Amino acid sequence: MKIISVERMRELDRRTIEEFGTPGEVLMERAGAGATEHILDFAESLEPAHIKRFVLLAGKGNNGGDVYVVARLLAQSSHLPVIIYAVCASDRLSGDAKLNAERLPAQVECRVKEEIVPDDLLAGDIVIDGLLGTGIRGELRSPYGQWIAAVNKSELPVVALDIPSGLNGDSGEFETDAIKADLTVTMGLPKLGMFTGKGPDYCGRLRCVDIGIPEKFIAETGSCADAVCACDVKPFLGRVPMDFHKSSQGRLLVVGGSRKYCGAPFLTSSAALRGGTGYVFTAVPASIPRGISRDYSTIVIEVADGGSGVFTPVSLPVIEGYAEESDAIAFGPGVTREDPVAAVLAKLISLGKPLVIDADGLNLLSVHPSLLPVSGPVVLTPHPGEMARLLKGFGLQEKLNSERREQAKALAIKTQSVVVLKGNRTVISSQHGDIAVNTSGCPALATIGSGDVLTGLIGTFLARGIEPFDAARSAVFIHGLAGELNPYGVRGMIADDLPELIPVAMKQISPHS
Repeated sequence: MKIISVERMRELDRRTIEEFGTPGEVLMERAGAGATEHILDFAESLEPAHIKRFVLLAGKGNNGGDVYVVARLLAQSSHLPVIIYAVCASDRLSGDAKLNAERLPAQVECRVKEEIVPDDLLAGDIVIDGLLGTGIRGELRSPYGQWIAAVNKSELPVVALDIPSGLNGDSGEFETDAIKADLTVTMGLPKLGMFTGKGPDYCGRLRCVDIGIPEKFIAETGSCADAVCACDVKPFLGRVPMDFHKSSQGRLLVVGGSRKYCGAPFLTSSAALRGGTGYVFTAVPASIPRGISRDYSTIVIEVADGGSGVFTPVSLPVIEGYAEESDAIAFGPGVTREDPVAAVLAKLISLGKPLVIDADGLNLLSVHPSLLPVSGPVVLTPHPGEMARLLKGFGLQEKLNSERREQAKALAIKTQSVVVLKGNRTVISSQHGDIAVNTSGCPALATIGSGDVLTGLIGTFLARGIEPFDAARSAVFIHGLAGELNPYGVRGMIADDLPELIPVAMKQISPHS
């Protein structure tokens, strides 16, 4: 899905209304209906004590018009009270916003207010922001600054419609203040400001509503990058034939672990199995401590290590044998940075099999940059610290202070690999410099071992024969969605919880999962 500027989104709206003949009120109804669905999903994710009332903030323009549609639909579909605080009366509105304000059912209270006071926002309220939308430029005018400050001070759950009020839709910055949202439901296509500057932090989780812009118009619209949404992943989770067997779903070799980090490769293997891989072989050094958890359906291979507890050249014959039987390889979780391990990495790269490299595999690569590029498909999955080391190792120091998309693109082109730069709004770059930015995920994923799970999931798609760029995009989105769906909130989840959430996430994306 394309990421576009505010002006290009306005042009798409205009063309859809004037050239395609879709009335503006229909677009607004679609936007409100899609937003309502996401708002209800968000409300269900909260504990009942935190869901007592919907409070909607309505501005004067089309963003306010979306509020009136959402308020009507919430009143129809939820048992909770719905109240609107509006900056002006409906007789001062125009067009589709006025039309929808006049359609409000009697049970929806609408109060025109000059300011928001503490008693307006109570414990149990879910605040829905429709004050300004994408039209903001420069400093906030009265009363918007006071309203936004009051919402942020309340620390209540907040959903922003289209974009958090006050945030510039192109730069992701603001001059005065902006709504700090937990969820942003954007209309049509994602806007650039959601992925730059303060945008990722202020938008929170991100959802996009299809309002019916014709595909022809979208294809003719320029974009600097793509956003990865559920619709982009769904084609890779199609119907599974009834005659499938375990070999049909791919064979993945996970090479990881050491005497220091025993559990990491088993997280990777578990994620691969939950992602649908038919066979998973887990190669670990023979001298790692016994008694570690291995209650997974992976095939464990204890590889000779000369008693060192890390992979060494003596490990290669067995690893290479299983690599030849596998459709893809995942290397790195828990391997340590010790020099003998580099020989194993070099051999695996040379085999030309689809390969995902993570963790200390990346740190070894930064010390041995001559190992790349190669002709085989490779996916690199650095977090920001590993990325800094890779940029230095591959002679790209000038990119250390660059924007994340530029970093990922530079490394991908240099190494001729797909690069997954992890973090809030994970960036995926193809070896040709094509950029995609993930829209799923939440702070719950900021836990040790989360990256090991992602490695296994990328390995799943590689083992199925999916192109590395598509494999990485799909895995990153599913991984992020799995984090969002965890039942423990953003503080209590651990990486061991993630593998079992992968099938739940896939089922939400596709009916064939």
